[in-house]
Amino acid sequence: MHSTLLLLFANLLALTTSLPTPSLDRRACTTILPTSYQLISAASPTFSFPQNRNFYTSTGSFGSAPIDTLIHFTNIPFGAYGCQLAVSFTDEYPIASSGATQLSVYGLVTDITAGSTYEEYFPNGGGGEPVGSLGLFGTVTLNGQPHVVNSGVCAENMSFLFEIASQTEAGNVGFQDAGNNLSGIGGFYLTFDC
Repeated sequence: MHSTLLLLFANLLALTTSLPTPSLDRRACTTILPTSYQLISAASPTFSFPQNRNFYTSTGSFGSAPIDTLIHFTNIPFGAYGCQLAVSFTDEYPIASSGATQLSVYGLVTDITAGSTYEEYFPNGGGGEPVGSLGLFGTVTLNGQPHVVNSGVCAENMSFLFEIASQTEAGNVGFQDAGNNLSGIGGFYLTFDC
């Protein structure tokens, strides 16, 4: 009886080790650039700044008069997975910064529109998480090096709010996005389906 079980086990082991192993081909990631950047300012809470390719966020001491940046990505395909927000700059890409430069990044439920205002996200004058926030998505310091902010579940449109993380120190960070140039990315981008 034992020899029969041993023979059966040996045959099963030989069969499983002789089966071909499927190869896992690495999939190419899809990379998209933001559809828009838009500034919002506590000093002009109801004013809608024009959408452009400029990133700028700042705050005075103890969070006074913050300017935040909204970034919006559109047309992410249905079924896309593993959306990853990242930032990269080519060598010596000009980034202006001073003081506190670490950024808090919030994922937003709502899409950014051409009429977005500071009051829409901070109706009580600021402080705390923005209205319509999915919570803190991550933090990043723009220092010329590539960084992954975080990854999350993909949606057809994804929006993020950036602000200076420090609640006590003054600081600012700014750059002009490189635009639709994936070979020399200068700014934020989203990858998925990796």
